[in-house]
Formats: sequence, C-alpha cells, structure tokens
Amino acid sequence: MAIKLKYPWLGVAIPSFIISFIGYNSHYFILSNFLSIKKQIWFQFSLSMIWVSYLLAIFTNPGKPPKNCKPIDFNDQRKWNTHCKKCNNYKPERSHHCKTCNQCVLMMDHHCPWTMNCVGYKNFPHFIRFLMWIIITTGFLLVHLLKRTMTMWNLRHLPSYIFDRNEIIFLTILIPMDAFILLTISLLFIRCFNNQIVRGMTQIEFWELERLENLFYNKKLLPMIIATLWEVYPNERTKVADNYADDLLSRRKKVRFENIVNFPYDIDIWTNMNTVMGSAFNWIWIFGVPDRNGLKFEKNEISLYEPGSSVEDLLLSLPWPPDKGRNFISNKDTSVESLVYDGEQVVRNRASNDTNISTINKDISREEWNNDWGESLVDFGVDIEAEVE
Repeated sequence: MAIKLKYPWLGVAIPSFIISFIGYNSHYFILSNFLSIKKQIWFQFSLSMIWVSYLLAIFTNPGKPPKNCKPIDFNDQRKWNTHCKKCNNYKPERSHHCKTCNQCVLMMDHHCPWTMNCVGYKNFPHFIRFLMWIIITTGFLLVHLLKRTMTMWNLRHLPSYIFDRNEIIFLTILIPMDAFILLTISLLFIRCFNNQIVRGMTQIEFWELERLENLFYNKKLLPMIIATLWEVYPNERTKVADNYADDLLSRRKKVRFENIVNFPYDIDIWTNMNTVMGSAFNWIWIFGVPDRNGLKFEKNEISLYEPGSSVEDLLLSLPWPPDKGRNFISNKDTSVESLVYDGEQVVRNRASNDTNISTINKDISREEWNNDWGESLVDFGVDIEAEVE
C-alpha cells in the first residue's frame, strides 16, 4: 500500500539522509581503509549517479497535456473520461489527474512520495535509473562490506588495538541498512520493470487489469463489456451479433479472460522498452527521455477495429479499460447478475438482448476497489473527483 507522510518534505529528506549516511560513512570509515583508489573512485561515481538521477526524478515534470489539447484522431474520441474537470482540458489516453501535483500526468504510473513528484512519461527513465543506480551502488557496497567483515573475522585472534573501533561500529550498522535498501529497491525495480517493460503497463494499468480479473472471476465483467461494446460500436449490433452475445452470457463460465480482454499497449519487450525509455541510446544516458510527446501510443494488432468482426474480436478492440470503469456490485450469489436498468433493479440468470446498461448498482465502485496489496486508485495519487465522469 502507498505510504502517506504527514509532512511531504520528509519524502525527500529521508532518502537523502539514508543515501548520505550509508554512502559517505561507508567510504570514510570502511572503504578508504582497504579499497583501491580505482574502486573508491568508482564507488563515488556510482553514488553521484544516484544523486543526479534522484534530482532529475524530483524536478522533471512527468509530462502534461498542452493547453487546448485535442484528440489526435477519431478513435481517440471513442475513449471514456477524456475530459478532465480539474484542468478543463482533453485528457489523452493513459493519462490521469494527480491530486498532489494538481495536473494531468501523461502515462501516469503513480505518485511517488519519495520524490514528491509523479512518475510519468517524461520522468519514468530518471526514476528507473535512480532505482538502478541504487541497486548497483548498494550491491557493490554490500559485497565489499561483507568481504571486510570476513577479513576482520579471520583476524579476530589478533590484539584488539589493531582494529579501528569506528570501523567495527559502522560495519555493524551499515551492513543491515545497506542490505535492507538493496532488497526493497530491487523488489520495486522488479515490479516496475515487469509491469512497464514486460507487460507494457503502468502501475495504474496493472491495478486496472487486476480489477477486471476480479470482475471476471466473479462473473460480472462480461455483461458490462458487452454493454460497452454496443455503445462503442452501435453499427455492429446485428441480430446475429446480439444472439451470439446472448450465447456468450449464457455460457460465460467457459469464456476465458484473455479471449475477451486485451491490454492494447503491450506489444513486445523491445517496443515497450522504447516506449517508456526512448531509443536504445537513451536507456543508459543519464539525461535520456522518450523522444515522443506522450499523447498517443502504439497499440497491438489485437486492438485494431475491423468492421464485421466476431463479438470476441470486437471486445478485444475496445478502448482501455473495456468496461468503461463502470461501478459494480459484489453479490454473494455470483451465478446471477444484479443490475439497475432504466431505474429498476433487475436480477437474472443471463442478460437479455438489451445490454445497454445505463447505471450499475454502486455498491463497490472502481474508485473504491482495492487489490491484494490493499491499493486503490487514491494510493497511486489519482484524483478521484477528476476521474469519475
């Protein structure tokens, strides 16, 4: 779950203290006693890269839509929540309004309390390089701290006056601190890399996918996305398509999640990497950022709309999220649907032909739903008031 600090400035003060305490005390009290000059210079260079990438992650704006931003093409107009009530501006795909930053953030990943800034399209490379340099530096340091400890342990039978007491004290303090930072940052890096690079998703989009899976396995997703299907592609609603949709609903236990839900921005690892990090040269360049504007993103072939396609293919081509972020109810009996249609509550074993649902019972809403980590949209920094249509 996201960490909330009473005083936001502590989000920068605490990491800065930890970086300084571990980095400079390790060098002064321990590394300078046995490490070669060449390795000491490397350690200071690596430590400096942490500071530079951290400052860039803090002070680089994550990206926001330009004033009077307009949809790039007609397909953008099929999306939902495209107008931000707070910015009074068009909100491009994958964007969200951050309550703390008070702006719409392009390809918003999350609001990070440790940078007092959002992680978005324009500063994600700085954030990921910040994590990478921490892992490199703390990993390098941990190896040499452990080596020094083993050396001193092997010499433990020698007179105590040959050992520097300060060195022993700081070894005792710094080894567990360094190991803890290495572990936690590595886990965060793996999560970010797995979502953004392997899956092509921001943290918010992965949360959205988990929400959809929850709806699907509770047998509430299919009626919602079929309702959305007829709203987005009304011309595709033929008698044959209606009957087929009805058939899907009647046997929805046999429908596979991946056959009806497609995340459109996941293409392949190389393309995903270029999307979030820019060209290959920018991956390691300390100032490297993506070279596009972040208003529109390449989509996979599955998401392409082709008139006359099957119902499943049409469902896979729906804009993200395919349920339009509809509110949903968690019934104890998941074998029935409980919907509010034209002002009346309808409970049924299968959907009727008219699946154009105007309102769905607001018992548990998208804005209130939590994943297994206890995270909601608010925990990622999303302004709920601006998010709801």
